[in-house]
Amino acid sequence: MAQIGVIHLLRHGQTIGNPDVRFRGQRELPLSRTGRREALAAARALADARVEAVYASPLGRALEVGTAIAASNGLDDVLEHDGLLNLDYGRWEGLTRDEARDVDPAAWERYLTDPEHAHCPGGESLAAAADRVVRALREIGDRHAGATVAAVSHGVMLRLAVLRIAGPITRNWQFALPLDGSLTFEIEDGEIRLVTEIEDAVAPYAGSI
Repeated sequence: MAQIGVIHLLRHGQTIGNPDVRFRGQRELPLSRTGRREALAAARALADARVEAVYASPLGRALEVGTAIAASNGLDDVLEHDGLLNLDYGRWEGLTRDEARDVDPAAWERYLTDPEHAHCPGGESLAAAADRVVRALREIGDRHAGATVAAVSHGVMLRLAVLRIAGPITRNWQFALPLDGSLTFEIEDGEIRLVTEIEDAVAPYAGSI
């Protein structure tokens, strides 16, 4: 009989130097004081979850959250996984939304209205990033069949994971995540199911990128 595993997928907390909502992408930006408090809160929330392993994006802001979760579960190491790395925004990285639109208006329009076929100029397509993060979740689930695992990634990657599991990336893909920034999935024989209820899946996302 197949074993059902659990993956808690979290985004990192608030970072320093992003007051006007810029595309952070794969740049290294440290957590702010608020972000560190959020990391400790995530660790406390999973302290009794019997987490067998903790994975994280290779970026420092995700690794810091992963380290806190690992410590709360008596684990020494955080395992880096490139599949959890943030979307490569290419020439949009470091820009605000308005600035990104000005760089390539057509690409920006596709990003908003046709995400399944959108490509960040000089960077990654949303479809490729969605496939990458779901593939990472399957790999992690296979390594820890029947166990509970935590994985720390980035907000856009959580949204892409939710929608890729359901099928194509829909137009309303920038929905608000739960307040604690975490999603819970069950995985069995490579099949992934979202357990967390997404109440505002059609509401535009106005938070940090």
